[in-house]
Amino acid sequence: MRTDLDTSAADAGAPASVPEYAGMNEDAEAGSLRSCGIGFKGIGTGTTTVDVARYDAVVRELRERDWQQAQEPEKRKDKSGAIYGAHELLKQRGWTIVAEYMDQGDGVITLMAYGDACMKKIHANAGPVG
Repeated sequence: MRTDLDTSAADAGAPASVPEYAGMNEDAEAGSLRSCGIGFKGIGTGTTTVDVARYDAVVRELRERDWQQAQEPEKRKDKSGAIYGAHELLKQRGWTIVAEYMDQGDGVITLMAYGDACMKKIHANAGPVG
């Protein structure tokens, strides 16, 4: 799972994940909600900006790895029509990825992957979106 997140982002030209975010669930208590997930957060820099086009490229890379769209993608626009946020769910092999883009600073792409069976064990209706 970690490989899909990291290589999809790298192949799309997104910055590498912030190390603290990528490893945030490593110390999670067994059976906790955190123990079900793996995270990626690529934050734009002055040299590598993260915009909605880069986010779309990351999602395309995930789809090339057989991740399937689980619901209609959502793009949030301001009054001028500029996209300031995007959200999409992808599924594969008992996992769900929540992919998000936020136009903050130089941009942020977040990928959170959750093991569906683990989430169900913790809470009957648990999932990335409830």
